[in-house]
Amino acid sequence: MTRFLSHRGESDDAPENTITAFRLAVERESDGIELDLRLTADDELVCAHDSDLRRVAGADVTVAAATLAELRRFYPVPRLSEVLALLTPAIQLQMELKGDNPALPARLADVLGAWTGDCSRLSVSSFERETIRAAADFLPELPRLLLTELKESDGRFPPPEEVAAELRSLQCTGISFKASSAADAEFVRKLHESGFRVVCWGVFTDELGLRMASCGVDAMTCNHAVALRRQWRSLR
Repeated sequence: MTRFLSHRGESDDAPENTITAFRLAVERESDGIELDLRLTADDELVCAHDSDLRRVAGADVTVAAATLAELRRFYPVPRLSEVLALLTPAIQLQMELKGDNPALPARLADVLGAWTGDCSRLSVSSFERETIRAAADFLPELPRLLLTELKESDGRFPPPEEVAAELRSLQCTGISFKASSAADAEFVRKLHESGFRVVCWGVFTDELGLRMASCGVDAMTCNHAVALRRQWRSLR
């Protein structure tokens, strides 16, 4: 069954990576939430996609160089711990480790160690290969997804066996690839048979999202995940 995860919260209807967007996902009973993690200058683990606040707040403030209090002068940046407090038992949480900060996996392990919730609903992801490999050391109990944009050749993805070999080399338990018409059910099935979780991102149209669900992906991230889930269920 494909799960539809609210990308940076229900971010079509609320500012991305904010408590408002995450709470909306919870209230709408989304299957899950996807968010982005960075460290601030005062070692707070916060939700922020970009390295600075220019796009979301028009402020030339770098997340890593500012304290949480300084960031909040311009944008309501939440701590991860505040998001964890919102979760209900049915909601999954996929956390992307942004950038190549080697301290991120260890800091995340610290925050989760202080949380009394159910970690079986959590997973981590990253585009950075060294970061996702390090996550295996600090967060061995969590599913770890390699975020990637698979290269296409003649409209087809690389062989699933090749993809699986890279995932094993990085100690990943799954992949999150950019949604594409090159994906098909056979590609997903073979990765499943190899023991990997299959997720997709970059679902920029409902048509593409519905196609990915028909391929049997385990989950996808979408800015209006609950509405897309409703469409998918209406077709079943």
